[in-house]
Amino acid sequence: MSLKHALLGFLNYGPHTGYEIKKVFDISVAHFWSAELSQIYPSLKALEAEGLVEMKVEVQADRPNRKVYSITADGRRELIDWLGNPAEPDQVREPLLVKLFFAAAGNKEHTLTVLKRRVDDLRLRLEGYRQGLALVERYSSAARLESEALFWRLTIEYEITHTEANLKFINDTIEMLDTMDDRAFVAAPEQYAGMATRERVEILDLLKKAVMTAKEPDAGVAPARAPLS
Repeated sequence: MSLKHALLGFLNYGPHTGYEIKKVFDISVAHFWSAELSQIYPSLKALEAEGLVEMKVEVQADRPNRKVYSITADGRRELIDWLGNPAEPDQVREPLLVKLFFAAAGNKEHTLTVLKRRVDDLRLRLEGYRQGLALVERYSSAARLESEALFWRLTIEYEITHTEANLKFINDTIEMLDTMDDRAFVAAPEQYAGMATRERVEILDLLKKAVMTAKEPDAGVAPARAPLS
């Protein structure tokens, strides 16, 4: 998701200042996307330059003037076009999996401690998501945005499902590691001396090519048809 289109999405609900968008951002979509004011203000100016939003200054006698942004007709068309385009695939970067990948170089107790801490974090996260669902129910009713709330809930339910799956995986991993022999966690550089790194890389490259080739359909063989009943 680009920040540009997130801003258009919020402005489609109604006019906002940059500060107001930041507050709504942090409450509504922070569980899957974040943005700082230092990013929001330049993006709003860029959208204004593109004609996708317009800005009006509201003069205030006892406070600094407010710069209020509104979406334009072109901005709505841009938002609708973007909503209809395929979403870019996620780029997964999970530090816990990196630790797990190289866990053989550590020790069993340290690995279990890291995993158990993640379990505690995920349980707290789950509680926060469930509170978020309750907030959506109350806010949508007060703000008369019941239709929009259906889709807001879906984003939270996605996170709940994802977090529950992570919890299951980590708890299963903890259970498995508890039964493993401690000798599985004694990997040291001298253990890898029997084969050159270059040889391992070549083996990996050959295996990758073999797997990719196996996935490719044979262009000369027609797919089998199911027998007629």
